[in-house]
Amino acid sequence: VAEAIDDYFQQLRPMRSPHLVQGQLSPAAERGKKLFFSETVGCADCHKGALYTDLKFHDVGTIGKFDQPVDRFDTPSLIEVWRSGPYLHDGRATTLRDIFTTFQRDDKHGVTSHLTPKQIDDLAEYVLSL
Repeated sequence: VAEAIDDYFQQLRPMRSPHLVQGQLSPAAERGKKLFFSETVGCADCHKGALYTDLKFHDVGTIGKFDQPVDRFDTPSLIEVWRSGPYLHDGRATTLRDIFTTFQRDDKHGVTSHLTPKQIDDLAEYVLSL
């Protein structure tokens, strides 16, 4: 039974994001893609590869009052993130924008403090397109 379940899961393919425009990135998502892969933002340092994850644990500055000070959180895949909110390990981020701004302490979850509000929107649009 376990092998059959494994075979089934390996055959699943992700749905295309509704944020794509005729199957392509929007202009905003294209700008966001450049930010995502830029060294100054660093998203792709951990969210890499076909599934946009390094399968490792990190301290991204999101430890909450019920977490342990030594807790680290796995890098989630960003594929189909458009339908997997709320976000962060405890669901406190309603939107991706919240991750990049409200719950972004000391630039531990990428470096986004220098981005303009429009750039934050572009970055979110790219991630939502995955």
